[in-house]
Amino acid sequence: MDTPLGQLKKHTAPVPYLGGLAIYFSFLLGVLGALILTPPPDAPRVLAILAGGTVVAILGLADDLFTLSPAVKFLFQILAAVLLIFFGVKLEFLPSHLVLGWVLTVFWVVAITNAINLIDIMDGLAGGVAVIACLGFVGVPFLGAQSYVPLTAAALGGSVLGFLPYNYQPARIYMGDSGALFLGFVLAGIAMGHGYTQVNVMALCAPLFILGVPLYDTALVMALRFLQGRSMFRGSNDHLALRLRALGLTVKQTVHSLWALAALLSVCAGILVRLSEKRAAIFTALFFFLVLLFTVMVASIPMVDGKKKTRENPFRIFLGDGTRRRKPGRR
Repeated sequence: MDTPLGQLKKHTAPVPYLGGLAIYFSFLLGVLGALILTPPPDAPRVLAILAGGTVVAILGLADDLFTLSPAVKFLFQILAAVLLIFFGVKLEFLPSHLVLGWVLTVFWVVAITNAINLIDIMDGLAGGVAVIACLGFVGVPFLGAQSYVPLTAAALGGSVLGFLPYNYQPARIYMGDSGALFLGFVLAGIAMGHGYTQVNVMALCAPLFILGVPLYDTALVMALRFLQGRSMFRGSNDHLALRLRALGLTVKQTVHSLWALAALLSVCAGILVRLSEKRAAIFTALFFFLVLLFTVMVASIPMVDGKKKTRENPFRIFLGDGTRRRKPGRR
């Protein structure tokens, strides 16, 4: 049971948090059924994702039950990523730099695995974003996609979609680390199975778009914690979803807004892979400029942390101190 505790766990009553096992077993049955009925030519890669996902799901379950250290979790996530590489599921855009490609593959898998876990802070948020990402990988007909991609994405999306009604506010069950880490790992594997650069090189950013919400939230949280001199492995109220809540949005409004953002980013990925080289470069530059503006606005939102009324803005160097000086006598 996930018991309310401190500033980070604000639900009012204990909630079961082993729903990730339901997601895992649904995915397992769906994938094995597909492999028996219509096995794809790259079936070993599907089995690699399933095997690595099993390792990560067990890791998350152990963390749910016993609370593992970050070092232990990172170690097993790296081992699961190496398993993917062994069966050929890896980043392919650096064929002449084999070792560098392996290193980047491990980094990608670990980053996405933990990014999904980090956004699992609000009822239905991580599950909904994962379903939309799966739809993006299935529904956007990327050029040169490997056959295991639609199979695993559809199986994962269906598994989470079946769980989502029970996880939507008010949640009757949480997916826990067993579910969130498993989702992140499988999505990382799916993202490496597409041929993005058939038309333009900038299309390498397409998976960053589809997984943009969890990746952006992770980058934002890590940057803010670093600038404020706090541990990157300790929970805080810096998440994008919590900043939207600070603006006055309800939980459902926040979740729906981030779902819509995830869907918009998936559409942008589909557009990006089909643009000419020049237009893709302009599109990508404009996108990251808008991300920068969005970050400045998000970072300026005052956050309440415990008894502290407002956090100091870590971007004050660029924004000024962000405070209004009161006139004498004004209350």
